[in-house]
Amino acid sequence: MGTVVKSFKDQFSADERLKESRNITAKYPDRVPVIIEKYSNADLPDMDKNKYLVPRDMTVGHFIHMLSNRLHLDSSKSLFVFVHNTLPQTGT
Repeated sequence: MGTVVKSFKDQFSADERLKESRNITAKYPDRVPVIIEKYSNADLPDMDKNKYLVPRDMTVGHFIHMLSNRLHLDSSKSLFVFVHNTLPQTGT
């Protein structure tokens, strides 16, 4: 039986997450802190990290491409990224 992994939100309070986000954006104003978590039922390899500092001018499509490469996904597999349960446009 697999190990149950707590989500980032379950591991850290809203205040802790906000404080860390503010510290990061103060230190790296040209970057956006992003937390990536795998859907529990997803057929994806485990990720080696879940925190990313993404350049503000990087498109969602480019970020998805970078994640796909990092996960060594076959080109026949699709990767979907949701932001607050919404699928953003890849060109934004």
